[in-house]
Amino acid sequence: MSPRLRNPAVVVNAETAGIGILHALGTAGVDVVVLEKRWPPKLGRFSRFARRRVTYDPGRGETMVSALLALAREFEGTGVLFPSTDLDLEEMIRAHGVLSARYQVPANPDIGTRIFEKNWQYELAEKSGMPVPRNVRFAAGTQPDVAGFRYPLILKPSSRAETAGDRVFRLRLFDTADELARTLDEIARDFPGREFQLGENIPGEPDQLYTVGSYSNLGGRVLRSYTGRKRTQWPYYHGMASVAESLALPENVVDDARRLLEAARFHGISQVEMKYDARDQRYKLMEINGRSWLWVKLSAFSGVNLPLIQYYDLTDDARLQAALEAPQRNDRFFVFDFHVRLNDRADERALIESLRREKSEVPAIRHPGEWKLELAHRVLSQIKLWRREA
Repeated sequence: MSPRLRNPAVVVNAETAGIGILHALGTAGVDVVVLEKRWPPKLGRFSRFARRRVTYDPGRGETMVSALLALAREFEGTGVLFPSTDLDLEEMIRAHGVLSARYQVPANPDIGTRIFEKNWQYELAEKSGMPVPRNVRFAAGTQPDVAGFRYPLILKPSSRAETAGDRVFRLRLFDTADELARTLDEIARDFPGREFQLGENIPGEPDQLYTVGSYSNLGGRVLRSYTGRKRTQWPYYHGMASVAESLALPENVVDDARRLLEAARFHGISQVEMKYDARDQRYKLMEINGRSWLWVKLSAFSGVNLPLIQYYDLTDDARLQAALEAPQRNDRFFVFDFHVRLNDRADERALIESLRREKSEVPAIRHPGEWKLELAHRVLSQIKLWRREA
């Protein structure tokens, strides 16, 4: 690396969330290294904000951790890690002791991989006073008590992390007790003893899904939070954002998220996602995402630059206080064009046009001067669409 970088930010396997981190840091002048698997190509390697691009090849026995350790020999100071997928965060957590000699790892080792467990998250929420949907936690092979529960119900594995066991479905929905009984028999056979969560599926459109995104320091204290909501998502009812917007939330909702994170002594960037339940007018926990979420770029371009706040805090940068004090702007909205294409909904396209008349658009990938990134995004998106149609 010439000249040698000092305290670089290292964004790992940068796809959509990772591009948001790159733009949040790069536009502020932070030296960013992109580290990713050699194949298939990730978007991060095409960004002009990557000062250096490093790849590793699992086919040759290389891992993310071995690549990070090799990279550490080529910079001065301490690198700051930014995972953009759950798999990468899990690997960082498992290698925390090895990596922490040269890197700031955005995770509390005392929590470890429990951060991926919904049962742990809900138990924590209940202890800290945050509302949750009516639910029951159980091990496959036992019979959950759903007496009095209102259908439809939703079933999720407590964790899909690699340490939890074999690959499992993301969620199942049930309109009747017979549908539920068949799936309970299936998971008892295929995943005996594995932890699951079964609960009421809160009614409402995607625009009832709200986010408190935060950065928590090494001591587990929340330094700053951002608030927003999804407007649409893909898949439409249980998916990832295609359109989102910045907006203020009631103070008690932000306080609920802060108490939840501080009770866990969480460290790093997080997304606490809630759904508003119109039946009792309460914002109820959906999940804690223990890293930068897909539309973290919107928070940065709305004035609350969480990746930059994390970087400044962990490198003792004097500019931290100014970043913490910057006000949130609620005249911004986010669009992920690939998900919009997958949804192919006229009402979603009309929503985007309506928002453009009221707010400034923050595209998921597009950014001034990023023509290589934009071209790569178009090509890779088209390949993904062809594969879906094949």
